[in-house]
Amino acid sequence: MTASATDTLTATAPVAAESLTPDSRGAWRRIRSWLLAVGGLIAAALVTVLALGSMGSVSNRPLDPTSPAPNGAKALFEVLGQQGVDTTHATSLDELSSGLDSGGSTTVVIDDPSSILAEEQIDQIAAGYFGDIDRIVLLNPAGSSYELSSRVATFGGQFSSNDDDPDAAATFDAGSACGFGELAPAITNEGGHEYEPTGDSVGCYQVRDGYAVVVGVDQGVEIVVLGAPTNLTNAVIGESANAAMSINLLGANEHLVWYTPSSADSLTDTPSLGDYVPPWLTPVIILLLGVGVACVIWRGRRFGPLIAERLPVTVPAAETIEGRARLYDNSDARLHALDSIRLGTITRLAELLGLGRGEASESVIEATAQTAGVTREHAYQVLLVGHPDTDSALVDLANAAAELERRVRAATGRTETTRRPATKEHPTDE
Repeated sequence: MTASATDTLTATAPVAAESLTPDSRGAWRRIRSWLLAVGGLIAAALVTVLALGSMGSVSNRPLDPTSPAPNGAKALFEVLGQQGVDTTHATSLDELSSGLDSGGSTTVVIDDPSSILAEEQIDQIAAGYFGDIDRIVLLNPAGSSYELSSRVATFGGQFSSNDDDPDAAATFDAGSACGFGELAPAITNEGGHEYEPTGDSVGCYQVRDGYAVVVGVDQGVEIVVLGAPTNLTNAVIGESANAAMSINLLGANEHLVWYTPSSADSLTDTPSLGDYVPPWLTPVIILLLGVGVACVIWRGRRFGPLIAERLPVTVPAAETIEGRARLYDNSDARLHALDSIRLGTITRLAELLGLGRGEASESVIEATAQTAGVTREHAYQVLLVGHPDTDSALVDLANAAAELERRVRAATGRTETTRRPATKEHPTDE
């Protein structure tokens, strides 16, 4: 073999096709961006959950002693603890009883705006059933707690704050009869309810005919009716003598138990979500889930084991044609299949008749009818407008198209197509 032949072999020798099957490094590069995106979404979700959790942990309930919100009372609660008062926040009667076991003088704040407690429970608290109490502070009493407040005061009406009513007083003076008037001479007007003292009770901070605070004694227990509870909130506790008044009312004894009743303390049965669900609903849901799983198992695709195959893969043209034919057959796409046959036939007829590849189909059909010796209508029916409704009609039209091509070949003297697949020349030894 000469040097030129060797060079030719080197230049024309087939080069091994590069595999397109991704390896581990390629797979990592492909999924890296997705992993980063998923990680970012997970991190964002965690941050959102933590933020919502921290927001949800802050109560928005008015006069909550653990809430730093403007309408909470955490500032007063913590200041009392710093002043040496043993503070406890109870949300149930059991916690209230535990808070009253410490001994010593005790003040109990009852904040029951939803009227959860029954009258007998209020009477039990005042009578020392859960522990000895020296002072009870009723925050804007309502419901059953209103019954206890009525023993020392009568309701006198509602008053508006200076912000809501410019004609209302901006502050209220304690008055000479108030026992802590010198320490807290005036409080701001934040709105609330006024009460008129009965018997030996004393009123503080006169509003109109009534007072914002009434202090009395019932069965040896000091009862404080506070009609201006907003003055205890974080937003206004530092204004005027609000803090001094609050500390004198709540911090006069060694222990302070701030009691906020919960639904667990209610004597009435509160309906739960299960009470509204019919008994047959749960079995039906379970049955439907079981049916759904059974349908997934029944109709789900069951793939065989994966087979690794290096790419590219050579697929014989016959398999492609057969696969497309099966698709046409499964979907009953007879016209689509016939159009493929017509397109190939018209293309070959144009070459046989010496017409260009861009020639219109009508011109090719006209020339075909003249050359093959058939009517124009027959050529149009076979090559353009015929619609096969059945498989036999499809076969007849395909055979008719082949017959037209055969006649044209016979008329033109060209018995086989001039288009041949290009053959690759291989170098030979010299």
